[in-house]
Amino acid sequence: MKKEKLGAFIDAVYAITVTICIINLKKPETMTWGALWSVRDSLVAYTITFFMMISMWLQVHYLWEQIERIDSAVVWSCIVFLFTSSFVPYTTSLMMEENFANRYFAVLYGALTILISVNLLVVQKTAERCNLEYLRRFRLKKILPTQQIVFVDIVIKIVGTLISVFLWAPAIIIAVFAAFEFNSLATRIAQKRCAEKAAAEHLSEPAIRA
Repeated sequence: MKKEKLGAFIDAVYAITVTICIINLKKPETMTWGALWSVRDSLVAYTITFFMMISMWLQVHYLWEQIERIDSAVVWSCIVFLFTSSFVPYTTSLMMEENFANRYFAVLYGALTILISVNLLVVQKTAERCNLEYLRRFRLKKILPTQQIVFVDIVIKIVGTLISVFLWAPAIIIAVFAAFEFNSLATRIAQKRCAEKAAAEHLSEPAIRA
């Protein structure tokens, strides 16, 4: 299978998943500010979930830009990644119905987001293994987002889930948003550094040859 075909399939699944999330969004009983405020939990849950899903989708596309080919291991790791991601609308709808004070649903949501990040790490590792020669050719030692970035993302979500269990149920929503912000910022910084390093190496090559 070509990587473009699998990438298109991932795009389609994620588009459907995000669409289902907004379909489950609670509607206010009347069109007033008070009624809108009464469904604020649903709006927050949808907003956080949307940006989390977009973050995962962007990370897959960063990965796709850095590899040349895929194999069956990459395909199946992506299928498992999409399978876990497909549960996001369900867990989000549970949180919308029960509000953030229910720690059981908060833990379920947190566990799912952690599992999605772990699966993304597996996708990254299988893609790296499949493209070792290609990465060496372009002097790429690490695929973005780096494993350290994904690891910190997972740690943030684990901490948020534990706080939801023992202290404050809505903590997982804040943790997921913080993980999204960290992931996006850290990946952009890493991309900038890689680009600067590549440019410096390109400029130094003529000098070495001379």
